[in-house]
Amino acid sequence: MKKITLLFTLLIFGFYSHAQLDEDFESGTTIPAGWTSFIGTNGEGTTQNWQINDGATNNVAFVTWEAVANSAEDWLVTPQFTVDATNFILSFDQSDSFAIDYGSTYTIRVSTASQTTHADFTIVDTQTELDVWSGGPLAQHTVDLTAYIGQPIYVAFVLEQNDGDRWIIDNVEMIADATAPDPVTTPTPADMAIDVVIDAANTNAVAFAWEAATTGDPATAYDFYLGDSPTTMNLLGTLGDTSVNITGMEYSTLYYWQIVAKNVGGDAVNSSTWSFTTEDDPNLSVDEFNINAFTVYPNPVNDVLNIKTNLTIENVEVYNQLGQRVLTVTKNQISGNSIDMSNLNNGIYIIEIASGDKKESFKIIKN
Repeated sequence: MKKITLLFTLLIFGFYSHAQLDEDFESGTTIPAGWTSFIGTNGEGTTQNWQINDGATNNVAFVTWEAVANSAEDWLVTPQFTVDATNFILSFDQSDSFAIDYGSTYTIRVSTASQTTHADFTIVDTQTELDVWSGGPLAQHTVDLTAYIGQPIYVAFVLEQNDGDRWIIDNVEMIADATAPDPVTTPTPADMAIDVVIDAANTNAVAFAWEAATTGDPATAYDFYLGDSPTTMNLLGTLGDTSVNITGMEYSTLYYWQIVAKNVGGDAVNSSTWSFTTEDDPNLSVDEFNINAFTVYPNPVNDVLNIKTNLTIENVEVYNQLGQRVLTVTKNQISGNSIDMSNLNNGIYIIEIASGDKKESFKIIKN
């Protein structure tokens, strides 16, 4: 296989405290003292082994693909250290070289017995090439090692491949006494986006993504919440990645979602609740589109918000951008289809209007 690549050696600086073992591979051009490198039990893959790149600015550890009869394993193992903290996270920066999937597997393994006996190691984290950031500045990856508290261990970085991809790592750091991560940022779909595309060919999927915080201790997982209002979101599952496709989404629908970053120190606090509206069904004709049952004005609003409708309004609920309900107006409190918003602080709000089985939401700016 012919591959043309540039080995990126951009250093991602860590700002985390409590590090029990640090290695940035800056001490030379050979495997650091106390570390070791070897191949798998089948003896394949003797040409390309772990090495230190002598970059112009900084070094990284990396191992490159090679074609073998079956599968090559390249092991890079830390010195022994004791997990002696209440909370413990392995953090390192990583990349591979190609967005194309050549079938490599990246594992983190732990041994409590020896540094060089393959069978003594247990796999605690597995990634495919699709999980590893490709061909650019290195991205952080974390592994929860709390299960080994009180035990001396060795940690191995193992690349398995046959004419696969490269693995580049840097800034290996053991974070003890981890605190809860900071909230994630940069949501996709963007907050309050409209006409968000639904992938009908992929079981009506919408693509979600977010970015981990650049401050605080790193997250090891993310709880994904989704619902039709800020107060009725459901936990769909816990993810290890910062992106996911959610299937079964409906057209012309307002959704609310939230990502709660977490690690062994706890859950992020004050995680934002975002919203978006999906596109209209492209298979419907113009005559079949739903007609809005409500119109609100003025927007922006200073004091009184007016609602134009032929329906009887049952109730109105107003939420801030964090998904907190800040105002509820019942049918008996509505006068002339007008809502008094004068007591709310200036900012952006989501207003939900309900009448029978109809409910619509609007973004309102309060001046």
